[in-house]
Amino acid sequence: MDTSKRIVLALALCVAVIFGMQYIFPAKPQPKSVAGADSAAVHSPTESTARKAATRAGDSAKTVAAAPTTSVATAPVVAAETTIVAPVAARRDSGATFEMSNVGAAPGVVVMNTYANRVSGSNGAKVRLGSAGNPVLKYQLVTNGGQPTDLSGTAFQTARSGDVVTYTADVAGSTVTINYAIVPDSFVSHVTGSVSGAKSGSYLIVQLPQTFAATEPDTNDDRNSLAFAFLTKREAARNVSFHSLDPGERQLVEGPVTWIVAKSKYFVVGLLAPKKGPEFTEATLVGGPRTTKVATRASGTVVIPIADGAFGFDIYAGPQEWKKLNALGRDFDQVNPYGWAFVRPLMQPIATSVIRLVLWMHSALNLSYGLVLIALGLLIRLLMWPLYQTSMKTSIKMQILQPELTAVQDKFKDDPEKQRTEIMKVYQSHGMNPLSPLLGCLPSLLPMPILLALFFVFRNTIEFRGVPFWWMSDLSVRDPYYILPLLMGASMYLISWMGMRNTPPNPQAKMMSYIMPAMFTLFLYREAAGLNLYYATQNLATLPQQWHLSRTRGMSKPKVVTAGKEVAATPATPATPALAKGKAKGKGKG
Repeated sequence: MDTSKRIVLALALCVAVIFGMQYIFPAKPQPKSVAGADSAAVHSPTESTARKAATRAGDSAKTVAAAPTTSVATAPVVAAETTIVAPVAARRDSGATFEMSNVGAAPGVVVMNTYANRVSGSNGAKVRLGSAGNPVLKYQLVTNGGQPTDLSGTAFQTARSGDVVTYTADVAGSTVTINYAIVPDSFVSHVTGSVSGAKSGSYLIVQLPQTFAATEPDTNDDRNSLAFAFLTKREAARNVSFHSLDPGERQLVEGPVTWIVAKSKYFVVGLLAPKKGPEFTEATLVGGPRTTKVATRASGTVVIPIADGAFGFDIYAGPQEWKKLNALGRDFDQVNPYGWAFVRPLMQPIATSVIRLVLWMHSALNLSYGLVLIALGLLIRLLMWPLYQTSMKTSIKMQILQPELTAVQDKFKDDPEKQRTEIMKVYQSHGMNPLSPLLGCLPSLLPMPILLALFFVFRNTIEFRGVPFWWMSDLSVRDPYYILPLLMGASMYLISWMGMRNTPPNPQAKMMSYIMPAMFTLFLYREAAGLNLYYATQNLATLPQQWHLSRTRGMSKPKVVTAGKEVAATPATPATPALAKGKAKGKGKG
């Protein structure tokens, strides 16, 4: 068959497969979408049951959002009027300032009164969450199972009484009322609302901010921290970074949802279900368009049920300060789930305990955060001292025991059964068992979860933001002179070098003593100075114990059993049975 016929046949087969697949595997109906701001796909809650079934079947757990096909009733755009709810004059430097808009009846911008934008050229301006084109929240309304109505262009009537702002408007034949009770000098607003004539199948769809303006000197690190987090009744708190969502990719978060947030490295906008009210029905996350490799936009929406014509939720728009998050309850302090999913159940309690301890030491002992990190490093090293002592004793015992084990293995190498019996006798004579080497290593492994948890904690602890210490202007950014990472690497090498003293030569261990400090230095040199300060303190505090271990090992003289005699071996080069036998013969001849 010539080439032209092959091409024709190939094209014919392709056409047959394309059209045949439609009959063999008919396409399932796509969920209806509504056009929100910036073309964010928002589904109608009335279709959630069918979509959930498809998700369980593995057909749409992660699907690319289709182009919006459902028209949304949108009110004509009118001039916006802004209502500003700020702290009292005597406390302008506390809490947040809420800038509320009557068009859309939602907060457009929330200003952090106590936090300055640290991006170069910002000239100390306050951090602002939200903007004119990216408001903090947007609403859509679904009444009685109908189509969503976009409220972002609806003009509401405004009424204010102190820190309570009320918006009222007629929407799709219903009177909609939204009340904001903003807690003074805080970052919290309690939201309640009503929809007249709302029956079963009525929902409020709330859209979170789709991006955050950079606020940190390292803008790449700040943007790489953009993420959603949520807590449901089905699973523990989970984090979904903007980067993990491909453009147009949609993820369904099945309810009940306790809370959901959009966040940057240090700041968060979150919605919390009422403590005694119904929880959120579900949420949807959609990847946004990308113009660079860094994902800076994504859409997060949550469906809030309207029960008996009423709804409610809480807004938190502010810093990721553990005390403030914890005070809201509902496990809201877990907006930063620490570690990877498979180790999170272990890491989260450790991280929470460390944060509590750091904050207590700072306030109760009146120490700067730099001194707190040093004190914490010393404290944890003291707590770990007994574990390392146990490991040290096991190591020395094994050093003494090893020549005897080698002699037994060589003597009974042709009789495995007898060899195992004699090896057990050797272990028993020293009060040990074959599992002792493994159990001896366990104390050295136990601190690893703590060290790993601290890595995640110190990277995102806003309490260190802008805090100077010694030559460093900010503990939350890298050491400007790289003194701490170099000190950390050098002290790590010293620990390895001391650990190899008075031990048999080991080329692999010697190579690792160079590689590991270099790797850790390269890994941490761009990390927060506070993190390097803690690790350097840990290493320096380990040196005395490592020196003691090396000295004790040098004083322990292993003995080799040969022909019923005990021959001492030098710690640096333990004598082999053959060598000991040769020396014994030479001594006899003399």
